[in-house]
Amino acid sequence: MPRPSLHSASITLKLPFDMSAAQEVEALRAAGIPVDDLGNAMSGFLFVRFSNGWRSDSNIFRWFPAPIERSANEARLHATQPRRSLLLHAKG
Repeated sequence: MPRPSLHSASITLKLPFDMSAAQEVEALRAAGIPVDDLGNAMSGFLFVRFSNGWRSDSNIFRWFPAPIERSANEARLHATQPRRSLLLHAKG
């Protein structure tokens, strides 16, 4: 069963990885994402997943209009189980 999402992006763009920075800024602005001349979000939060050039040939830009934060007093949506470590012994 999929986990519930904490936040949904307002705008998601999939752009070719070989675009110039100026072309990316132009595309982000055309989509309605407020970015400065360097491509940094002027408001909200811009998440970028860059292509690795092997499996994917595009970069994903997801813009959230409000900062993503959670109060320490809020209940956790996903209680995580503590990690168990494995002890590895070298034979020798």
